Formats: sequence, C-alpha cells, structure tokens
Amino acid sequence: MRKILIFLFFPLLLINWQKPILGTGKDRWVDDVLSKMSIEEKIAQLIIAEVRPSKGQKHLDFVDTLVTKYKIGGVIFFKTDPQNLFLLSQKYQSLATIPLLVSIDGEWGLSMRLDNTISYPYQVGLGGIQDESLIYKMGRDIGKQCKRLGIHLNFAPVIDVNNNPENPVINFRSFGEDPDNVSRKGWLYAKGLQDEGIIACAKHFPGHGDTKTDSHKDLPIILHNRSRLDSIELKPFKYLIDSGVMSIMTAHVFMPAIDTTNNLAISLSSKGVNYLLKKELNFKGLAITDALDMKGASKFFSPGTLELKALMAGNDILLCPSEIPTAIDTIKNAIADGRFSVEDLNTKVKKVLEAKVFAGLDKKPNLYYPGIIEDLNNTDALSLFNKLVESEICVANNENGIIPVFSKPFKKIAVLALGNNAPTYFENYIKELGNCDLFSVGKNFGVEYCTNIVSQLEPYDLVIIGLHQVSKYPKDNYGITTDACSLVSQLKEKTNVALVCFGNPYSMRNFPGIKTCVFAFNDEEPYYKAAAEIIWGMKKADAKLSITISNEYKLNNGVTLFKSDKLIAGSTSVLKLKKLQKIDSIVNKAIKIKAMPGCQVLVAHRGKVVFSKSFGYQTYDKTVKIDNNQLYDIASITKIASTTLAIMKLKENNQINLDDSLVKYLPELKGSNKQFITIREILVHESGLKDFIPFYNSFKNNPQLRDSVLSYNKSDNFCYEIGKNLFVNKNYYKTILKEIANSPLGKKGKYVYSDLGMIMLRFVIERVTNLKFEEYLDNTFYKPMGLKMLTFNPLNKFSKSQIVPTEKDPDFRKGVLHGYVHDPSAALLGGISGHAGLFSNSYQLAEIGQMLLNFGFYNGKRYLKQSTIIEFSSRQNKESRRGLGFDRAENTPGKLSPVSSMASDNCFGHTGFTGTCLWIDPDKELVYVFLSNRIHPSSENKLLITKNVRTDIMDVIYNALK
Repeated sequence: MRKILIFLFFPLLLINWQKPILGTGKDRWVDDVLSKMSIEEKIAQLIIAEVRPSKGQKHLDFVDTLVTKYKIGGVIFFKTDPQNLFLLSQKYQSLATIPLLVSIDGEWGLSMRLDNTISYPYQVGLGGIQDESLIYKMGRDIGKQCKRLGIHLNFAPVIDVNNNPENPVINFRSFGEDPDNVSRKGWLYAKGLQDEGIIACAKHFPGHGDTKTDSHKDLPIILHNRSRLDSIELKPFKYLIDSGVMSIMTAHVFMPAIDTTNNLAISLSSKGVNYLLKKELNFKGLAITDALDMKGASKFFSPGTLELKALMAGNDILLCPSEIPTAIDTIKNAIADGRFSVEDLNTKVKKVLEAKVFAGLDKKPNLYYPGIIEDLNNTDALSLFNKLVESEICVANNENGIIPVFSKPFKKIAVLALGNNAPTYFENYIKELGNCDLFSVGKNFGVEYCTNIVSQLEPYDLVIIGLHQVSKYPKDNYGITTDACSLVSQLKEKTNVALVCFGNPYSMRNFPGIKTCVFAFNDEEPYYKAAAEIIWGMKKADAKLSITISNEYKLNNGVTLFKSDKLIAGSTSVLKLKKLQKIDSIVNKAIKIKAMPGCQVLVAHRGKVVFSKSFGYQTYDKTVKIDNNQLYDIASITKIASTTLAIMKLKENNQINLDDSLVKYLPELKGSNKQFITIREILVHESGLKDFIPFYNSFKNNPQLRDSVLSYNKSDNFCYEIGKNLFVNKNYYKTILKEIANSPLGKKGKYVYSDLGMIMLRFVIERVTNLKFEEYLDNTFYKPMGLKMLTFNPLNKFSKSQIVPTEKDPDFRKGVLHGYVHDPSAALLGGISGHAGLFSNSYQLAEIGQMLLNFGFYNGKRYLKQSTIIEFSSRQNKESRRGLGFDRAENTPGKLSPVSSMASDNCFGHTGFTGTCLWIDPDKELVYVFLSNRIHPSSENKLLITKNVRTDIMDVIYNALK
C-alpha cells in the first residue's frame, strides 16, 4: 500500500504546484523600495557580482565598493568554505541599503563551490534513478543548506538535454538525453529548492546539450531546425515554465533557427529572450544571463554594450559583468537617449524585488554562525546522499549473470584497481566480502607489464576491475590510456570480467565487448561501497542509463537486480569486528571447564555474517573436531523454527484463527478439559497445561505394554528409529494425545512453560494442511529457502559423523544419542514434534533468523508478512514477557532475562535444552546463534547455564556495536 501511495503522490507532485508570482507589483515593500531608488540604483539592482575569495583582499574590498557605492542587487559566491561565505555575505548584507540576493552555482549541492559540504551525485547518474522522489528530497535538502547559509538563489538545475558525448561543458551535468526524463527530474529538483524558499534557476535556455564548444571559451553554434529544438532542447524548458520554475538562465549559444544574426548569442537576442522565452513560452519569472565574462558573450561585444544588449534582449538580471561601473553608465546613457525605457527598467527591478520578497529579504533573517558545518552535514542529509548513491549505480550489462557474485560458483576471484597504483576502498571492501586476491596497476605500464599482469589474472574464474582516475570531460579521451584499453581487451578474452566504471560513463566507449558492466559515476568511497554491495547482492540495483554511450550501452539499459536477503559473509561499518574476538576466549574457557565439548557461534549484522566459528570437539575424547557443517540437536528452538512458523503462515492464509479452540481441529479432545484451550493460549504458555508428561514412565515397568510401543526390529508399524536398533510404534502418537487430554489442567492465564501444547499444535497443522508436519514445513519454508541442513531425523539424510551426539540416555534408549532426538517425548513421536526434534547447523538456523529479521523476506521471496512477524514477536500481555511462540527479552525490573541486558526490548527468539539459542534483535539488526551439546554426556551438566556463557557472548556482540 505504501508503494502505491508514493506512486500516486508523485504525479501530483509534478502537476499540483502553485506557480510563484513575479512581476505583479502587488507587494507593498516592493513598491515602497522602488519609489525611493535612483536610476543608477535601479540599474545596479539588476546586477549580480562575483565574489571570489581566492582572488584575495583587494578583490573583496572592491565587492565592498560595489555594494556600498554602486548598490548592486546581489552576489554570487565562488570557491570558499561555508564559514567564510556566511561571514562575507552577512558583512555585505550589513553594508547594503537594499538586501542582497545571495546566490551560488550549486548543481550538485553547495560542494560545487564550498568545502566541507555534501557533494551530491552528478546529474548524469541521477538521471537513471527510478525512485524520482529522491530527486525532490535532494532539492529540499540542498534548499535547506542554502537557507542555513543565507543563500537565496541556486543556479540549478541543469535541464540541458545532453545528446552529444563530446560536449565539453554540459556532459555529466545533465540528467541525460531523454527530454521527458530531464523534464521530470529537473522540475523535481527545482520544486524541492523552491519549497524551501530558494529560487531555482533552470539552465541553459534554450539548450546547451548538443555542442562541442565550451561557451566559457567561445560561442557554440547549434544548427538544428526549430522542429528539432521544440521536440528536444526546448521541451524541458516548456515543462518547467508550465510547472512554475522561478528563474531561467539564458545561454551563450548561437542558434540560427531562432536568430540568424551573426555572432549573437541567444542570451543577447531579443528573438531568443523577449519573444521565444517570454512571449511564446509565456515565462513570467526572472530571465538571468549566463556569466557575462564568458567568451561566448564577451568575445563580440565590449563591456557596457554587452550588458545593455542583454537587458534589451529581455534579461532581468545581469550575471557577473566584467566591468560593473561601465555597465551602469552605459545603461544609464541608453535610458537618457531613449534606447532603453524607464518602464522596462522598472518592470525588471520589480521582478527582482519580488524575488527578494519570496526569499524573505523583506524581513529580518534568522541566521546564526555556530554549528554551520554540523548542520550542513546532518545525519538525515548524509542518509539521503547515500540513498542517492545506491540508487544511481547502474548494472548496464550482466549477460552471464555474474552479478550477484556470491551466488556463483567462482573458486578464484581477483579484484584489479585499474588506473590507481594501489587498491582503493572498493577493491579492499570486495576482498572483505569474499575470498579475493588484490591487484593494482596505474594508467601507463607498457606492453611487457600488460602481458605479465594478464598472465597473472588468467587463472582466475572472475576478475572484477575497478576503473579509476577517469576524467569528467572528453579531453584526452577521459583520461583513459591505450595501455588500459589493451589490458581490458586481453583480459576479457581469457576469463570472466566485470568492469566497474568510477567516472564519466561516456568513457566506457573505450571498452567494447564487456559483458558485465557497472556504472558507479564517481571515484569516491560512498560509490565504492555501494557498487561493491550491489555486486555482492547486498543492495538492490534498478537504475537505467540516462544516455547512450555506444551500441552496447544505450539509453535506458539497466538490469534490475533485487537485494539478496540471503545471509552472506561480510562486515558492517558499525560493528567492530576486533571486539568480537573476545567470543573466542569466552568459548575456550567454557570448553576448558567442560561446560560443553564444543559449539558453533554465528553473529549476523545487517544481513552479513560477521562472525561464524566452530570450537572444540563433538565429545570430550576429542576424536572429531566441530566444523560449521555439523548438525546439532536444537531442542526447543524447534518451537519457533517449525511450529510457530507454520502457525504464522496458516493464520496469514486464514486457515486457522488463533482464538479457535483446539477441539475444532482435534475432535478427540471433545469432552476433555482441553477442548476449549485456544491456539493463542498455547503459544503464550498460558493454557493451564502441565510443563511436560514423562510418557515413557507409563510403560517402562510393563513389559507387555512396552513391547506394544517399542521394538528392536523395524516393521511397517515400528518404522521410526529413535535409538540404535530401537523403533517406536507409528501410532503411539494417539496414546500421547490421549494422555495429554486426560492430564490435569491448571489455571488459565498463568504462565507455565509447556511442551504439551506445541506437541498438539503439530497435529493441528497436519489436520489443517492434510500434509505431514515435516512436509508442510519443507514445502512452505525449508526447501524454498534452501535449508537442506535443517531437518528432523537427520540420519535419514546425513552420516553420523556429521551429527553431534547429545546425552547418554539412562532410560529407554540406553546409549549415547547420536543422530537421534534427545527429547524423549519427541522420540516417542517418531523424532518429529512441534516442541523438539529439529537438527541444524548455525548458518541454516541463522537463515531462519534473518528471514524473520527481514520481516518475512529472504533471498528474493516473501515467506511471511511483516505484520504477522510483528504480531507474533511482540509481548502479548503484562504478566509474561512471551510473544506468540517466541521468547523475548525481559524488560520487567528484577526479573531475569534470557538475553543480554544490552539487547533491545524487541529482541525475540528461543533457547534449547541441549545448550542452544537463536536470538533476533530487530532494533540492532542482529541475528545470534549458539549451538552446543552441553548435555553430553549428561544433562546434569549445567555449567553452560550457571556460567552465563550464551549471554556473555551476547554482551560481547552488543559491546562491539558501541
């Protein structure tokens, strides 16, 4: 439902705007200020002057003069830091008669001009993002950051349609080559800014995307006819004008289809600004020139004449005139001799003043210096930045299904840093995620070295190449050398290659024939991390290319890869792995004092197995070492890993109701005091049932009765082996159900931990599904999840050496239980019960835990609904800490808790009598598994419990998160 709402909301966001009004002259402050201005002051109000702190004090002093003497309308800041911008802008505001419009060129955020600020992704990558709401959120965040510094106008977004890979100036700054995509994303960015009270400026009208000339250096020429311009270049501008963008920057480009006057940029053309932009497209906002010190404008006109021509063409603001006093004098003279009217001047000044009202400059601003850097880099903004990075990573090609790498049978993987003399964070992180070897090579290395490194890499099943030090611009082939091209070309013929481009995507034209290609757009750590996690299946990838690079990499290419919710080896930035080493000392000490012969310990954080070790031996004679593939009897964890899961699914499917009485499903209970017990009461252990019944005692002293239950020979009736050469009658379950039905019943509503209810629920599940208990679990959970090592009666599938023995049974099975369920009741039920009987290794049990932590989603498939898991894992009442089936952390003061005191209140799971536990902490994103056979050779050994081994390990885990 949530996704549907988002889907419905964003079309509304695109059209449900309130267009900002400029040029109406209705504001009293505007009229009052305008009435007191001289001609010179009005002209100056249309000028935004550059502030370049890097030029030194003399330049800054001149800006003071421009503010005090000439009374300019605004300033634009270039390279500096946030603190300096804040102090300088406040100084200029204090000197100004009329508040200044403070502006910045912040296309990818303030970092385009300011140090120590967030550098958002370039638009070429953002153009491929499928969740367009992120673009709006980015606009809002950048708007908030502008507002924090007292900036009122951001010269963004770029809405040029970049369809020329050789474009030396727009290129990666564009949302791409699809006009509709550019339009939508451009408006979302602009709307985000304007919703925060920042004036957005769409640029560069009427389109600068299809040129090979940099307008900073010369006047570009675009020769397309008007029909072509309407369908591509002009389309985003029409869209943003209709949507309500407040300002548009006019470009220094020559377009004969609009104005044939030689050497005349559109920014200086009345046909381009007055007629096309304002009259034909009905733009009522501010028309702002691109910087007038650029050669595309200044090459053909002298200072003063240039600025006059720009105003007469229809522009409202003159950006960065090179000689401001000259410009003011020239425009003043033109007014005096009638070439430029006072009425036109007043109209423009009114629009500027109204823009200042929108920006809040008619009121005293609430600005403060302390905490600037912290505020600009706040947690929410950084979180959005990371989400944008993750969302723009594009897997353009994945022909052989190499990605995600973890799921493929690659025995040897190499990771090569190409263009960098040492491995970067990307290569090192890949090594952390999997068993990979690292290589690195710079840009220029020659034929001999190329041959050598190819021979070193050829034996690997997969080579992941990180392409580094790629230039942003086309000059010098984006910095790609012939050596690099040769190396990649040879490698792809020898082995599987996955190439990750950390730079301008157009650079991939140099690498034809790559079957697995990932575009990561930027050569920085956040992009390294996101790309690595996508390659390893830890993050979803659904971005598309926003441009056509070559015949192999075309517009909208992009493979959708879903995040694998399957547990994989790895690490997280939050959890400190070194601290987990303390687990070893706790376990080794426990083995030394014979709390258990051995164990398996697994810790997963955020879907990554950060600790997985086996310790000790199967038995104290130290014959067989424990490894991660051996199976333990998990005892009562069976209650949550089988019965509770099944009940959850049946409830979801409306096949049962938790408040149904058992007699509805087990008619043999009719007439007993158990018939009205509900499923809910069983799950919270408040049904009044006894804790257990020693069923064996009912026949152990009666040889005739014993022989009807047990046999030393297998037959059709005695088909379940529950000890060495000992078989139980397949119908004995009926006797067990009868004994439960006839047993005393305690007070309902009082917590008494009981196995009996879970035993009965097995049969409820079988009656409802018409399947054997284990078949339903296999079909619904275990097989689709790939849990081959989570099983009842493991000797049917695995050798005895792979199964860890438990107790030496002193009763009816007489001998070490090796491969047979320890719990005697479960044994008499054929090894399959709702309260005990499952065997598992730590990893497969952790997969159950991870599925629950993922709210029912695992490895691309949903098994349970989020609401179901929340309902069952939540505390059910004040009298008990229990959930439905699940045990939980105890948060009542004075009561013992089965988990670490540092666990969250929402931690849930279960322990097992054999010395096991599975705990899931959704607040901390943790899964913890501990498996041991502490009851070997005797269940009288309680050292594991009294020494708090399991919870001490949990303490270490939580301390590692600090």
